Amino acid sequence: MSRAISLPKVDRRDPTPKYLQAREILIDAIRAGRLAPGTKLPSTKEISALFDVSLITAHKALEGLVESGWLRREVGRGTYVRDDVDPAHSAQQLHVALVLEQNVNLDDYYHSTILNGLRREAQNDTRRVEFFFHDRFDLRDKGNRPVGALCIHPPLEDRAGVEQLAARHPVVVLGGTLPDSDIPAVDCDNEGGARAAVRHLLDLGHRRFLVLSGPMNLTNARDRAVGAAAELAAHGIPLADRDRPVSRDSVVLDEDTRAFLERRFREPERPTAIVAGGFYLALATIQIIRQAGLSIPRDVSIIGFDDPPSAPLLDPPLTAVRQPLTAMAAEAYRRIRDAILGQTPAEPPVRLGTELVIRGSTGRAP
Repeated sequence: MSRAISLPKVDRRDPTPKYLQAREILIDAIRAGRLAPGTKLPSTKEISALFDVSLITAHKALEGLVESGWLRREVGRGTYVRDDVDPAHSAQQLHVALVLEQNVNLDDYYHSTILNGLRREAQNDTRRVEFFFHDRFDLRDKGNRPVGALCIHPPLEDRAGVEQLAARHPVVVLGGTLPDSDIPAVDCDNEGGARAAVRHLLDLGHRRFLVLSGPMNLTNARDRAVGAAAELAAHGIPLADRDRPVSRDSVVLDEDTRAFLERRFREPERPTAIVAGGFYLALATIQIIRQAGLSIPRDVSIIGFDDPPSAPLLDPPLTAVRQPLTAMAAEAYRRIRDAILGQTPAEPPVRLGTELVIRGSTGRAP
């Protein structure tokens, strides 16, 4: 079999993950009739050699096509193109670009949950859907095939690129919004989640707050900072600029912000309550608090955004604002699918509610 078919190798210069490139190559071969319905595919080892990829990558590509209904496995016999695949109607398959920045870690809790949610919705759909990663706002040529894009938390400086893309293809922004824009967007209620976190700390008697934010060019980080400050102001507690530090990265605390926090927690009038605009920012802040000789929650209470499985395993377990990531992915998938098919008018942005999960990292004010 491997001698009877010639397949192109993956493009190592393309930022698209190699297993997704391999999947697309196989799908194109099925559409073109070079892999007809009922055809037995080469072994995983042969596929890896044909594509010049690792065995793990080849296996991941094949598993994805089995899950999405292109292939079927027969125990002890091999992998086959499904008999019900109709290449003549392959144009009805939907193609959805996942547009992210190159440096995004797809394995972290936020992105992996979003991607798994999208995949689950696609698997439950009656139509076949192909996701492919992209880091630019010009989609690769798909001919006359239906194609759209999910722009995942684009920074504000990319607004023009998102709007240019939306002028040519259906687009939904996921995990952020574009203010004063007609482009559909799905996010959680970041502002409401931050307000709930502040109210919980106020109920515990705290009056000295610090709100640590991620980059302000991300609307979800900005909305959290705005919500926390607005709730404090409503209770007569204005935030000074020094109590609103902003990290240049939403995952790794930059050196300047870390140094500022180290000094701040050694001051006599240090904060007793922290709202961190991300899970990793909360972890970094916990480390700084402990290095200052302070105890959580006896001396300082802290709340983070996002609630990964590790949050309740911390010591103490982290109080967190839980985002409905799976529901966000499902809503975004529905919107981009309907937009590609022309079945829905432009919809206003939707913000799904958050949940405050109270654990041991928050306690009465000292």
